[in-house]
Amino acid sequence: MRQFIKLTLFCLAVSPLLFAADYRFVKIDFPDSTETLANGINARGDIVGRYADAEGIFHGFLLHKGVFSTIDFPGASLTAAFSLNARGDIAGRFVDANGIDHGFLLRDGEFTPIDFPGAVATEARGISNAGDVVGLYFDPAGNNHGFLLKDGTFHNIHVPGSVGDGVGMAQDNGRVLVGTFGSADGHVYGFVRSRPGEFQPINFPHGLVCTGARWINEKGDIVGVYGRNCAGVRQGYLLRQGKFVTIDPPGSVDTQADAINDDGVIVGLYADKAGVFHGYKATPKDDR
Repeated sequence: MRQFIKLTLFCLAVSPLLFAADYRFVKIDFPDSTETLANGINARGDIVGRYADAEGIFHGFLLHKGVFSTIDFPGASLTAAFSLNARGDIAGRFVDANGIDHGFLLRDGEFTPIDFPGAVATEARGISNAGDVVGLYFDPAGNNHGFLLKDGTFHNIHVPGSVGDGVGMAQDNGRVLVGTFGSADGHVYGFVRSRPGEFQPINFPHGLVCTGARWINEKGDIVGVYGRNCAGVRQGYLLRQGKFVTIDPPGSVDTQADAINDDGVIVGLYADKAGVFHGYKATPKDDR
């Protein structure tokens, strides 16, 4: 199946937000959109995500050198781009005409659907530079599980004792993964899988009940989201060498950190005081 990415000839309206923490924040808004969410970044600084048009329909987007391109899976009612690798391959999710969720890989202008065998719904969340795709799927009973698609073979990823899990990103070695799982006590935790069968939970300090891990770079930096409850106000975080740092764009009331490249540049989303969602890029202040 082949599909052209529609090129939208708008340059990024660079809106520098005030400096905060150790980062310089830039707001990302797709032109004429009602909301924009930035979800992935690669080594070149290309960014992918999704936006809502005036009718409330979600489309994926690529932001390359300040120019936005719309990404729409053919015939889909919704498209979202979640990650991209150094080669420019993009992984994401689309909803078909029957309302069913599928993952997708977009490579060299060609879309390939991704469906875990036997699943009733699949989402592709991350793609590494090695081409491994990770995400989550739902079984016929409605339970969610993580997966790794490596060299054309699906692998189920399950955190022992969890009541549902999903994978956000894989390192290039195909062994180290990060994601999120639910526990029997009703809490949600992030996790790092260092190798098959070896999982370490991630829980933001202070006894919070909701921590999610979205992305890991090749240096081992992890970004994600935390909150006192999973349905309430969220905040983004960076976990580096065992230390947590909150990542909140100035003026935000609800934030999420979704991706970090090897230069330490973070992308994510935030809601402003009016409740409108925007994407953001956070560049370390010492980056020149």
